[in-house]
Amino acid sequence: MKNDLIFLVLAFITGALIPIQAATNAAFSKSIGNPLFTGLMVFVVGLAGMIFFILLSKTPFPARQQITSAPLYGYLGGIIVATYVVMITVLVPRIGVGTAIGLIVTGQIICAVLIDHFGFFHVAVRSIDLTRTTGIVLMIGGVYLVMKK
Repeated sequence: MKNDLIFLVLAFITGALIPIQAATNAAFSKSIGNPLFTGLMVFVVGLAGMIFFILLSKTPFPARQQITSAPLYGYLGGIIVATYVVMITVLVPRIGVGTAIGLIVTGQIICAVLIDHFGFFHVAVRSIDLTRTTGIVLMIGGVYLVMKK
């Protein structure tokens, strides 16, 4: 349980970084006037950071066969995160950080439960039950309350 607690705290901290990224992306985009260029800069800085961490940790590069044998859907992450970065940059100035993140997280929870239920992408199956359905309903209610003026 102690090790699990560390991972739970790390997940919480990582989640807390998402609205910070949303607000800083929106500010950067407002400053330069272009959400697409903002997205590009996020990825340029992210690429530099990843190269630094790989070199610092002395992580070996995977073999070419490992890269070419990976499932094609494994590469969707880049497109998905690029879409997220641009959309959050566009959405925050229009609907606010709380509403944008609330809707995004609710969409994530609903999609995650469906992925678990059907075992998409070879994840372990975790069926939808009353508890998980209640969690989804509470998420939707929470977003409604966050959006309410």
